[in-house]
Parts: sequence; C-alpha cells; structure tokens
Amino acid sequence: MNSKEREQFVSKRLIVKIGSSTIVKDGDPLNRDFMDNMARQISGLFRSGVEVVIVSSGAVACGRKILGDIGTTTLDNQVAAVYGQPELIAQWKASFSRYGVHVGQELLTDEHLNNNRKVLEDSLKRGVVIINANDPVNDLEMKQFRISADNDRLAGDVAGSIDADTLILLTDVDGVLNKKGELLTHVDRLEDVEDIIKDSGAGTGGMWSKCLVAKQAARDGRRSIIANGRSEDVILRAARGQNVGTRFIPGYMFY
Repeated sequence: MNSKEREQFVSKRLIVKIGSSTIVKDGDPLNRDFMDNMARQISGLFRSGVEVVIVSSGAVACGRKILGDIGTTTLDNQVAAVYGQPELIAQWKASFSRYGVHVGQELLTDEHLNNNRKVLEDSLKRGVVIINANDPVNDLEMKQFRISADNDRLAGDVAGSIDADTLILLTDVDGVLNKKGELLTHVDRLEDVEDIIKDSGAGTGGMWSKCLVAKQAARDGRRSIIANGRSEDVILRAARGQNVGTRFIPGYMFY
C-alpha cells in the first residue's frame, strides 16, 4: 500500500469480532476462504500501521467435528473447545502466513483481561493477535441463553481495555435490519430498534447481544459497526471510515 492509501485509514487500533455464524460454512467449522480473505484485509491494515485484534469464535465447532459424537452440555462444549482451539488458531496462522504476518494468541477470562493489557498492547506492534474466551474455564461463555454471553461481550471488553478506536462486529447479515428486511445504516437510540431485533439462528450472541455491545462502545466514544463479514473488503472500508453495515453513533447512544 502506498502512503496515500495509508492516510485514508481513520482507525488506528481496531477490534474485529468474528462469530460462529460467520466463520462456519455448510457444516464445516472453518470457512478457510473466508479466513484467508479476512487475513488479506487485516494484513494490509497491519502493514499500514493499524493495530488489529481478532476476537474469533469457532473453537467449539471445530472440536465437535474432531470428536464426533459429543453432547451439548456446558461441560461437553468446554471439552470440544479444548480440542478445537488448536485447530482454529492453526488455520488463522496459515491464512496470515500467506501475507507474512505473525499471529499471536490470547485466551482470556474476565479477571485476566486488565492484567494482560500491557502484554496485549505490546504484542500488537509485532503482528495480529487472535483472542478467544478461555472456554474450558469460562462457564459464562458457555451459557447459551445469557445476553452477551458470547464473544460479542469479550470484544467490547477488549476494546475498552486497550482503548481501541473502532469495534467491528461481523455477522452473516448486512447489519441491523428493519421489519421490511432493509438495512438501518445507523442507530442512535437502541430502544428504537429493540422490538425488531430477533436472535440469529446460528451462534450464541445474536443480534441483540451485538447491539448492546455496540451501544456501550459507542457511548464510550468508539466507532461501532455491525456488518456482514462477507461484504467485499468490509474491514478495509470500515477502517477507512466508509459507510458499511449499521453504525452506532458515538456519544449519542441512549437507553
């Protein structure tokens, strides 16, 4: 990328959350083409001086494919994560290796987040850091019906911990949709969209969880976006300040 293009990035430190419904493809727990595409975009940002954290789901789905016949209890999901996390990080490393970018890994719980801040900030100078909740020891992450129990909440917490200026929550739809299925390009009052939001069929977090996290990040002054992970160059466009997905307006979030 030339110097002119570097100047177009308004984001300097960016959190990208990739959920299960985005990273899974046709029963395969890892959509490798999608991950390669994410790596291409994020590698471009890194080479231009933008620091990027990826909060990635997918460990449980990977583990389920590896282990085969396994139940659906919290303990079963934690066991699946033990076997799936190495597969997940290996694919991320393979995707980024195509672009010569190092990949680091952090498995976090709430109590460790602030303690790891300095390590995480220094790590971002050397490559891209992949973060996941430490599923085997994190019961909250595994509670399927708790609001914000997925990596949505973790992404918001990481953004706050390291003072990221941009939070992007990727999903498999274009953003927050109205009752006609049309994209809402921005939200400034969460109560205006509460009655039209329904949890997604895949993944744990659902759209309402994403909206709650995006709202809090916007109230803290961060650029907060919910967007379709399969939209062309969605990360690059968001980092340039272009309109993608649904934007939550910083400083104007009520409710």
